[in-house]
Amino acid sequence: MLGPSLLSQSPRFVSMVFPPTSEFVMKNLGIMGFMLFLFLCGVKMDMGLLKRSGKKQICVALSGVFVPVIIVTVVGTCTRKSMDSKLARIASFGAISSSLSVTTFPIQYIVLQELNLLSSDVGNMALSTALISDAIGVNFMSVFEALKQSEVSVQSAVWYYLSTLVVIGFLLTAARQAMLWIIRNTPEGQPVDQFYVIAIFLAVFGFGFLTDMLGLAVCNGSFWLGLVIPDGPPLGAALVEKCETIIMEVFLPCSFAFIGFCTDFEVMKEAGWSALSPLFGMIISGYLSKFISTLLPAKMVGLSWRESFAVSLVLSMRGHVDLILYYHWVDKNVG
Repeated sequence: MLGPSLLSQSPRFVSMVFPPTSEFVMKNLGIMGFMLFLFLCGVKMDMGLLKRSGKKQICVALSGVFVPVIIVTVVGTCTRKSMDSKLARIASFGAISSSLSVTTFPIQYIVLQELNLLSSDVGNMALSTALISDAIGVNFMSVFEALKQSEVSVQSAVWYYLSTLVVIGFLLTAARQAMLWIIRNTPEGQPVDQFYVIAIFLAVFGFGFLTDMLGLAVCNGSFWLGLVIPDGPPLGAALVEKCETIIMEVFLPCSFAFIGFCTDFEVMKEAGWSALSPLFGMIISGYLSKFISTLLPAKMVGLSWRESFAVSLVLSMRGHVDLILYYHWVDKNVG
């Protein structure tokens, strides 16, 4: 990955402790768990929050995204001479700065749901800001992926952008209309037909395979499919009701176990502090700048210090999406 990677495709201790088939099974269950988790988050997302967001949320989101990008880039530039050749690439800078600056809506939603803050003022502020930040982050990640493709050839970068546009266009037109057709053909007060539910879950894996084949990351397709499904009853609520328990209690633990299988801390010892210090410097500066660049703007737009502190903490949290992103980098030999 970027610099000395903690994640590896074939960690040494897995083959020593677990049978050879366990890695294959856990890998597939783990990836399926991440795909279904992001699909579920996409279904739950209320895109109407973007329309209802005001200047306060936009100011906090813009500050929380662009300030960390600038600071991490400056820190990386100052320590570039002491980096290894892979980490010193411009595309690697883009990967680190964008991943540290972007707020991922699925993580913030889960945190606020666990704390019973979804309907509070802090929760609404955090969710609206996270959604705006996520929208900006999609463009950041697209630019980063295009930079990586351009290292191979310009044609690869062009193909990447065209593939992205085609997939998103199909989801916004054909897939969206199909979901609306299902809703129209569901009698009021009646549950959605089981056939449609199963077909949608199969489509999750189908779109995941499609986006992975096109180099867009395996979980992007499932998340984008969830976004085009209207939240709430009858369809969105039915999908959440039927799959939330098994995803959160069965598949997602397999995903975390899979990431644990792929993690090897021995590489930190082998790399040494001289190789890791520039990376740690960018990470620490990214976290601190993210926290401060959301705390101060939140206070400036009228929130109390206590509310600003809570919003900043929520927006600075990391989780499942970052693990997926890091594994995607390893899978694609990034940096």
